[in-house]
Amino acid sequence: MSLVLGEFARCIRTGGSILLGFFNGPAGESFPHAVTTAYYWSVDAMSQHLVAAGFEVQEIHARSEAENRPHAAIVAVRTTP
Repeated sequence: MSLVLGEFARCIRTGGSILLGFFNGPAGESFPHAVTTAYYWSVDAMSQHLVAAGFEVQEIHARSEAENRPHAAIVAVRTTP
């Protein structure tokens, strides 16, 4: 995850933002998906990865519905040059 978020940080100017959506659950736990193996990430773990890559978390949104996997989204701003 660090490599991917580091590349996002490289491509986004300081002050630029990112909206990252993901399946919310135990960090790094895999599950079968229609296209490929997918992974859960906890909001806390994803937030920590974003901060380590040079972003500041601005907003966190999460939803959980009985018939769907839990989802979350984080809006973060690039803070380091």
